[in-house]
Amino acid sequence: MQNSRGRFTYTFVRCFRTPTLGPIDVQSLEGFTRDMQEFKHDRKTIRALKGTLVLCIVGLASRFALPFLEAEEKGNPSETLITTLILTFAFCVVSVLTWLTLRAFPFTNVAADDDGIWYMHIGKENGLISWKKIHAIKERSFMQCLDLLDSRGQKLLRVEYQLDGFAVLRNLINEKTSISPLEFHRSVFSKGPLYHLSFLVFVFCFSALGFYFAGEIGALVGYGLMSVQLALLTYFYLVTATGIKITDNGFVVYYPFMTRSITFSDVEDILIPRNRKPEVWIISKKSKRPFKLAQLRTGSNVIYKVLRQAAKL
Repeated sequence: MQNSRGRFTYTFVRCFRTPTLGPIDVQSLEGFTRDMQEFKHDRKTIRALKGTLVLCIVGLASRFALPFLEAEEKGNPSETLITTLILTFAFCVVSVLTWLTLRAFPFTNVAADDDGIWYMHIGKENGLISWKKIHAIKERSFMQCLDLLDSRGQKLLRVEYQLDGFAVLRNLINEKTSISPLEFHRSVFSKGPLYHLSFLVFVFCFSALGFYFAGEIGALVGYGLMSVQLALLTYFYLVTATGIKITDNGFVVYYPFMTRSITFSDVEDILIPRNRKPEVWIISKKSKRPFKLAQLRTGSNVIYKVLRQAAKL
């Protein structure tokens, strides 16, 4: 019952935590687990959420006072009532989510050492999950967490992205756990056709929105807004890797309309960056920017280990 409270801490906290750190050096993890280390939600996040809760309560109280204000009595009572109900509902939703998130925090703090990982509120003696029991890591980007699974696919423990030191903990989990031998034989990882279809859908929606604003507001605003949106959408679509293939002498990274080849000798490092995005970076000696692989229908921990083994890193 207590562990299930962590489900409410998903994307809500992202508003208060914006990671700006660079890549993490996996070598810095050497000796990391000699002693137990705790991973908790930091005080800044807790204070920010408490402040949000106070503001929501104040806003909620002000909404109840709205119909009784002298200026509002001269207006349309029906509009005032509808506005009050809508704002009250919005403040209630945010208040409840904030309160549930704050309540769940103590039950999502974890600790880890050489023996394994466990929830801090349960303790190591009763809650230890050894590294050998973890057979898979399920990334849940929308819920902002990692699910650690056993050999039957059952969830053993949940790791929240918002934990202080999450990047270090994620790399530690990747180093301490293993993946299925079948995964190491995979040579291709790619996005599905839904990714390309969604791009076309967004192009259609932004175009329709532009034509609508052109008719309602003006051609300059409508077509200008549409052009900017389509330009940005197309740019990110073209520069986003859609797949990678392991060859005999290197990697081939696929983009919508081109490919880039990287020989094993040119690979300087393969790492998971120190942020909360489930992606893998390939650092090449001949490229100023890393090759970023994300959302290839396979967990970043699997891609990370398979690529590093192929490059013999």
